[in-house]
Amino acid sequence: MDVELKLSSLEDAHMIKNLWPLYLHDISQFEGVGPNQHGVLWAEDDVRTLAEQGDGQNTWWEKPDVLFPYLILADGLPVGFNLVATGGYVPEGVRVDYVIYGFFVTHSHRGKGVAERAAIESFERHKGRWEVVTYPGRTRAVAFWRRVLTRFAREGLCESEGAHPWGRRVIFLFDSGPPSPNSP
Repeated sequence: MDVELKLSSLEDAHMIKNLWPLYLHDISQFEGVGPNQHGVLWAEDDVRTLAEQGDGQNTWWEKPDVLFPYLILADGLPVGFNLVATGGYVPEGVRVDYVIYGFFVTHSHRGKGVAERAAIESFERHKGRWEVVTYPGRTRAVAFWRRVLTRFAREGLCESEGAHPWGRRVIFLFDSGPPSPNSP
């Protein structure tokens, strides 16, 4: 299977926006958040459609030096995304160069190496100190990140569970290599 991690542009932003509700559905069981009065998952009551919810993500394509919305393609088809942030989008008090805001691969492509290849490629593209977090009760995600990061980071991987600006999380800290002089 051919796996590609493609930096999304305005032309294909709709693909990530289309996948976004699937991601929210996956994590809703850990946040306990359901649909609003219009049936839109994890949205304010004034959001009436999925299109309006998608418009709320436009920032990802407006700040190309600090926000990196990656589309994950398998055999040319969109099957997931990896939302990488740096700079002022790293949560306050977290001392890293990069964080993953959202990582998702469709159920049909899980367990096939797609997610691992996409994650590793993003770490290789952005050298520096990383933080990856997930929900403690999301055992499959914890096992995935532990496996991938143990292979990738080899040394310097730190795993803990505790308070985070986003709530209680399993926290992985590691280095992907020294930042290049022209890194964001």
